[in-house]
Amino acid sequence: MVEFPKLRRGDLNDEQAALWDEIVEGPRKASMGVPTAELGGPFNAWVQIPSFGRIGSKMGERLRFGSLLDGRSRELAILTVGAHWRAEYEFWAHARMARAEGLPEAIIEALRTGAPVPYENDTQRLVHEVARDLVRTGRVSDDLHAAASAALGYPKLVEVTALVGYYCLVSFTLNVADARLPEGEKPIWP
Repeated sequence: MVEFPKLRRGDLNDEQAALWDEIVEGPRKASMGVPTAELGGPFNAWVQIPSFGRIGSKMGERLRFGSLLDGRSRELAILTVGAHWRAEYEFWAHARMARAEGLPEAIIEALRTGAPVPYENDTQRLVHEVARDLVRTGRVSDDLHAAASAALGYPKLVEVTALVGYYCLVSFTLNVADARLPEGEKPIWP
């Protein structure tokens, strides 16, 4: 694959530069590092179409920073998607966020390797099973739907579904853009 060219703020037109500024000055600012010479994740690709990039960026902000789920469960769902699609940048970035949220390393490693996940609680199990089934089949079984909606409630079940859909889009973008890990980082999968 060929990595998309790394754009810098000075390369952008006014609309693209405005999106750049929204991304680096918004809620992601703390995790992006300063100064930001290049946009990581899907943003380098999304800045190509600022009208879409703005929508994608705002949806991600809502799902990450306004989540109904606790941070561990949210990141578990995201890592499930990244691992399924082998989106290295996605998995790398969200493994860091998952650790910051307190998700145990054993869970992160199980998601990376495909080993059984040593859940901390039933919420994590349900979130993972829903996310896993959605990326595999696009559906959840009636039994899983009933268990998840009873334990999580419909709003959180909808949010897990939205997380999976959004992070599939992010994973696809990263894989097509061949978004590389930062220099010095080891590959997630051989």
